[in-house]
Amino acid sequence: MPFLLKLRLFYSAKQLWLLLFSFLIVVCAQPDWSPIACFLTSTVGYALFWKGMLYFRNKASRFLIAIFWFGLISITHLSWLSADRYVGFYIYFLILFLFLSLGIQFGLVSLLVCDAQKMGILRILAISGTWTLMEWTRLFFLSGYSWDPVGLSLTGTLISMQMASIVGVFGMSFWVFLTNLVALRLSSNKTFKQAGSWLLLALIPYLYGSLHFYLHDHWMEQERHHSLSALLVQTSLLPEEKLPVNGSMPLSPPAQWSRILDLLSTYLDVPHDLIVLPEGCVPYGTDLPLYQQAFVSETFKNFFPQLEDLPESLNQQVGNRYWAQALANAHQTSVVIGLEDVEYCHGGEIKAYNAAFLFRPYSLSSQRYEKRILVPMGEYIPFQWCKKILSKYGILDSYTPGDEAKIFQVGQTCAGISICYEETFGNLMRANRQKGAELLINISNDVWYPLSRLPVVHYLHGRLRAIEQGLPMVRACNTGLTCGIDALGRSVGQLPYESKRGLSQPGVLSILLPLYSYHTFYTIFGDSLVISISLFFITSFFIYLFVQRKKFLLKYLNIYPLRKTKV
Repeated sequence: MPFLLKLRLFYSAKQLWLLLFSFLIVVCAQPDWSPIACFLTSTVGYALFWKGMLYFRNKASRFLIAIFWFGLISITHLSWLSADRYVGFYIYFLILFLFLSLGIQFGLVSLLVCDAQKMGILRILAISGTWTLMEWTRLFFLSGYSWDPVGLSLTGTLISMQMASIVGVFGMSFWVFLTNLVALRLSSNKTFKQAGSWLLLALIPYLYGSLHFYLHDHWMEQERHHSLSALLVQTSLLPEEKLPVNGSMPLSPPAQWSRILDLLSTYLDVPHDLIVLPEGCVPYGTDLPLYQQAFVSETFKNFFPQLEDLPESLNQQVGNRYWAQALANAHQTSVVIGLEDVEYCHGGEIKAYNAAFLFRPYSLSSQRYEKRILVPMGEYIPFQWCKKILSKYGILDSYTPGDEAKIFQVGQTCAGISICYEETFGNLMRANRQKGAELLINISNDVWYPLSRLPVVHYLHGRLRAIEQGLPMVRACNTGLTCGIDALGRSVGQLPYESKRGLSQPGVLSILLPLYSYHTFYTIFGDSLVISISLFFITSFFIYLFVQRKKFLLKYLNIYPLRKTKV
């Protein structure tokens, strides 16, 4: 075989191996899958792909390869979307859309990556900033898309994820791209300086995280007496067990409440500061008069014989509000519960909310928080043509989104509330912190994607929010993942959750959560810091290109001066 042909086959095999090897590393880079793959991805995973991609001289080939490579990785990370039992086959159109849109974004950025020898530091910074801006702008399309940022690969260890307290998850995405682009440059310019720069970038999250974790862990130990005692309820009810779905025979609302009271009755003799129940805990809203007051009183006395003071009501028929208030009275503690609510406005307008309520013992009023980020197709209808499709799944109208963060006073602690998908948005959780929250409470219902990885993915984002804000968090979810998280991202107890291994079980998690909190750099500046830095580097790079082109033009004119011609 001719030598040149052997050489060509060798390089072809090399580029394919680089593409395949990088794919295997990055596709496994999820904190619950492989911390080692997370470390490799955050340092060299993308660099290996770009190295293999650059063997293709045609830019169109590079673009298509990048689309397919990253798109396939993204939908693998989002594999929980394919649990279509309740959402129908239409979800596969969304998966295809995400495959193409996320792949195209990565493909466009990869076109900016050139031969390693030409990768100056300003180009590297500009590319990192461009990707960061792309991830950030996803938050503003429809209800926003916050899943699976590149920076999530830095959350493989508890130490490295502490970097979120400075720059948030988008700053971590910037850092991952920066480190990988420097690694790509190192692959051609193998100098001690280049190797030192890459090694420093790779180690900074771990060096900072170690110091940050050690100091705050020490200070937390000193404040261990300041903690919150909470009961987190996991109801573990499928949609067809709550409501009639496709002819199912669900548990009646009184039976659902009896189930909850039975779970909590064993904890009556132990004082707690807070009880949290999940999103949409029981059906039929807040005030729909479904129950006889006498029946509710009798049910409570069956589970809590010593209970004397039930809420007063002028009506013999009561709704879910009455049950929740009676529960707060029985346990003599604050109760946070997710319920639908309806408002009748002037002019006959009706507003429906996916809401969270706070009930205090023996109180005559409650507080309500309205969910601000609604899930398209599930909680609101984005386009008129979707109505016919969604009507087949019982979705006839949209919820009204809330317009502000609200703080609940829970005993001596101020708590910021989020419902389900909202806790994946760092900017929303920061609004709670700015209003004085000392604790984050999340209530969720991830049952719509059964036996999938969604509960874990949701938890991973919630844990990151706790670190970004420097706040402890409690999560009460219908099928999981119900847990407590301290301000450093450590899990403080959790219940078994639904996964491919099996269904979740109803239960109550009793935890003592340290209320140690601190103001982070991210709580002060939010995403604006990394976005401003990204815009600065992108602008600087364009100015540099303009100056360089001008210098080239002047040099060209000096070499080939214009000659005057005689008329």
